[in-house]
Amino acid sequence: MDLINVVTVFMTAKRADGLAASTLRDYERALARLTDYFNTVGDLDRDTVRAYAVRIRSNGWAEGTCNLHLRYIRAFLRWLWCDGYTSENLALAIKAPRPTVRWEELLTTQELQALLDACTGTWRARDRAIILFLVDTGMRRGEFIGLTRAQVHFDNEGAWLLFDAPKNGNRRYAVLGVTAARALRAYLDARDDSDPALWVGENGPLGYHGVYRMLRRRAVDAGIEPSKVHPHAFRKVFATWWIKNGGDEQRLMALGGWSGPEMLRIYVRLGNLDALRAGHADYSPVDNLE
Repeated sequence: MDLINVVTVFMTAKRADGLAASTLRDYERALARLTDYFNTVGDLDRDTVRAYAVRIRSNGWAEGTCNLHLRYIRAFLRWLWCDGYTSENLALAIKAPRPTVRWEELLTTQELQALLDACTGTWRARDRAIILFLVDTGMRRGEFIGLTRAQVHFDNEGAWLLFDAPKNGNRRYAVLGVTAARALRAYLDARDDSDPALWVGENGPLGYHGVYRMLRRRAVDAGIEPSKVHPHAFRKVFATWWIKNGGDEQRLMALGGWSGPEMLRIYVRLGNLDALRAGHADYSPVDNLE
């Protein structure tokens, strides 16, 4: 049986499951590479699947990219077995990749202030609001750009939003503290358009590339390496600063939209650096030598 035809059936099943468009695109990219390598379902067995995994891991991709790709492949292989296309679960031929997060130097409080100070000109209020919003909510980029003004609710303690996360379709809350909410209100009060989108640019709702371009431009103006300033960097800042400030993991997981603790624990470890350094300052074996 041609593998391309089976992949088409699989993608139909995933669409019927209501998966987010971004997740469907990720599946399509992963499975397109698989069908370039294999022609039929009969070509798949434990040895060939393992050889394919080795090929993926040796093509120069970052570890996180390889792991994501292989997770989608394992899901497809498991589906083949469940739907009777294969006699065994070939997903078991590949060890489940551990969740990973790309290591990069996190933004400091000084750099965040420099970014905010660099927000000048026509879009000053919007750009300040975006930066503070991303830091205070930890939202994913796909969640952020789809928000509407009607979803924002202000009160004396800040603001909150209830929205459907496009990654998994789950409904969840986002919360803004007083400072970020004040910046958001200032941006909304300065708008004179009727567009329902929460974030707009010169040509309407702000999209993926518009957010990236704005952040990179502000980074350059602030004298910060542009590669450090992107939407997911603020998600890492949100999680690690929450932990550093003494926040608990359970509410962090709910606010950040993590479905399980595995990925969250990575951010927890990143956020514990200051505590580890403080402990080392007290108990360093070398510094405590008499």
